[in-house]
Amino acid sequence: MKFKRCWIVLWLLLVPVCFLSLFSGQVPVSPWGPFHGGWSLLEQNVLWNLRLPRLLLGLGTGAALGASGTALQGIFGNPLADPGILGVSGGASLGAVILLLTGLPQKAYWFLPLGAFAGAGLASLVVGILGSVRGGTDRVKLLLAGVAVSLFCGALTAGLLSFAPDAVMRQYFFWTLGNLGVGTWLQVKWILPLLAGVMAVLCLWGRQLNVLSLGEEQALSLGMDAPFWRKLFLGWISLLMGLAVCAGGNIGFVGLLVPHSLRLLTGPDHRTLLPLSALGGAVFLVFCDALGKMVLPGGEIRVGIITALFGAPYFLWLLCRKK
Repeated sequence: MKFKRCWIVLWLLLVPVCFLSLFSGQVPVSPWGPFHGGWSLLEQNVLWNLRLPRLLLGLGTGAALGASGTALQGIFGNPLADPGILGVSGGASLGAVILLLTGLPQKAYWFLPLGAFAGAGLASLVVGILGSVRGGTDRVKLLLAGVAVSLFCGALTAGLLSFAPDAVMRQYFFWTLGNLGVGTWLQVKWILPLLAGVMAVLCLWGRQLNVLSLGEEQALSLGMDAPFWRKLFLGWISLLMGLAVCAGGNIGFVGLLVPHSLRLLTGPDHRTLLPLSALGGAVFLVFCDALGKMVLPGGEIRVGIITALFGAPYFLWLLCRKK
């Protein structure tokens, strides 16, 4: 019953949130335009070519962040686990920036997701190695290793961009603070179907994630090959985060705040928590994006800043509560 109620509430929230996203911004567009002679050509271009791709990418990116955060928290049994905190987002950003500097994405767009996936996978591998202790996984070391890898990837990304051409340099804030405002129909065409497919498979593995969340020894006693499934989940999450970074840049705290909040409301069953977190992440990220367009007249605040304003206090509260 709790799952059904949360599911219904989130779907009901999705409608006004999408409404805000479409009709908020620097160019005023009235939602009642069709009832008063129709939208002007400028308003139609803004809605179709700017805000609708931005909305769709926001929904896909938020869903990916929510689902990947849920999976990471289940794998490591740690409510502090987050794609940004564990260095996955930072690695994806670094991989994407390296590919941008080579100029390959200008020849074929699919090079950009490939670079982001490679960076996310490498960051996950490094964090996993640093967090391993005698064949197991030390969760405290894993968290500290993730923070270190995230900071290192961020510093390396900034260093590379400082030597980059102006065209690449202007994308610095996209990869560090997140930005849905540069979304295009080309990105929607390439990224959203892949995001949907990867998330669908991840949601089908809810039962395996339930067993893995019990701990490695308990999972092994139940007949599960825990090391194999952990590696499979990390690889799949790296792919998901690589696609999410290509769509919206490095956006933090969505994968921390949304899954943990919904787990408190509905329980730890990942068979229902994974799709619920995907929907909750989509609603939360689009709301933050719309809020960033409304609070600053004549401009906008990057969506990564808005999510951090919500997520950082929540992270500190959670850290003190678990101390």
